[in-house]
Amino acid sequence: MEVLSLGEKIKKRRKELDMTLKDVAGDRVTPGQISLVESGKSNPSMDLLEYLAATLDVSVEYFMESEVTQAETICKYYNRMAEINLTHGDIDKAMAFIDKADRFVDKYNLSLAKARNLFLRGVYKTKMKEYEEAYDYLFKCNLIYSSISYYEGFLENFMFAGKSFLNSDLIPLALSYFHKSESLFKEEIITDEFLLGKVYFYLAMGYQKTGKLEKAKEYTRLCSDKFEKLSDRIGYGNLLTALAEDYEAKGNLKEALTYSSMALDLFKDYDSEKEYAMMEQSLGELYLGFEDYDEALSHFMRAKDIYSMTSDSRYNDILLSIVECQAYLGRHGDSLDTMKFLEKLFEEDDSLDNLHLYRLKAKVQGMMKNSREALNNLILAAQLAKTKGYKDEEAEVLILLSKYYLDRGKTEEAEGFLDESVGILNEISGDR
Repeated sequence: MEVLSLGEKIKKRRKELDMTLKDVAGDRVTPGQISLVESGKSNPSMDLLEYLAATLDVSVEYFMESEVTQAETICKYYNRMAEINLTHGDIDKAMAFIDKADRFVDKYNLSLAKARNLFLRGVYKTKMKEYEEAYDYLFKCNLIYSSISYYEGFLENFMFAGKSFLNSDLIPLALSYFHKSESLFKEEIITDEFLLGKVYFYLAMGYQKTGKLEKAKEYTRLCSDKFEKLSDRIGYGNLLTALAEDYEAKGNLKEALTYSSMALDLFKDYDSEKEYAMMEQSLGELYLGFEDYDEALSHFMRAKDIYSMTSDSRYNDILLSIVECQAYLGRHGDSLDTMKFLEKLFEEDDSLDNLHLYRLKAKVQGMMKNSREALNNLILAAQLAKTKGYKDEEAEVLILLSKYYLDRGKTEEAEGFLDESVGILNEISGDR
């Protein structure tokens, strides 16, 4: 992709149409005048420019577009393609697009495109776990955003930094970034309600990790009020990306930019959808911890709807959580029906899922006072864990069996299972 001067655009278009200088000149001007314009030695009048546009079947606006504007358009395309590839995890291809954009950024001194490239390099460095360099890029990016008052860029940087710190031991620093994000909404600088819901979610998660449960509950409730359901468009996004690359290969930047822009919007929707489902699942787990089973169940059900459409591997986990909530709420018929659905859903060789289901069945049957069924499911879980070599799981189930017998005053049996569990844990510790 290249930036063309006015003369180069005219010459390129003339060659595309297989026209000679004489063909273009017609009766309007001389071939020599066209040659001077193409070489940049003469600037055409507006009348001549309109004539050339009509003759070469392009718009006057195309000829009048400055080199800086062209460079900005090219950078925007490369930025979007880099972001798409970062989203897909193809970081090498993403870096190639960033490097291409940088050449135009430097040559034409493009501030916003430079900031965007710095941000994308920060994302790249984070994926490479080179955090110090990553935050250096984000800081430089924010300096540019500050100079041009681009507050949406600030929000993106604050949220990215906050989420990165949330996954480390620097939770207070993560919370500070999320509160910086929140302040943009409090001051009504940014008003997007869904984005504010995301800020509330991460504040709830941060406070939950620090043990400040009242603050976690406060932001959990605020987040719940903000969410709206998103739809899955990933397949269409892939098609648009392929079309964008095809148009780029043909040299049609306008169409390449259009399709890449559409694809990026769709992928952002898809990522938002996945993030929304993950947040709904986490909100359910938070409410489960608060023993608010009605609220937990409503969030798990929303996550289930999204995971079912996206074929997400967490769909099974959500169903297990739903069973637990239904049991706590005394909706035993619903919990049994959900477990029957899970039995059909899990494949025979999906042993770990079946093991978790056995344990859940035991828990639900225990809540329903069906002690014999609870015991049978614990035994099945222990046998499956032993057969498949799931030592950690086997030790946990043996502890549950020990508790089962201890609750019924059968001390000898309880001690036997407990000793067996301790032996397995010692064996695991020795292996490690």
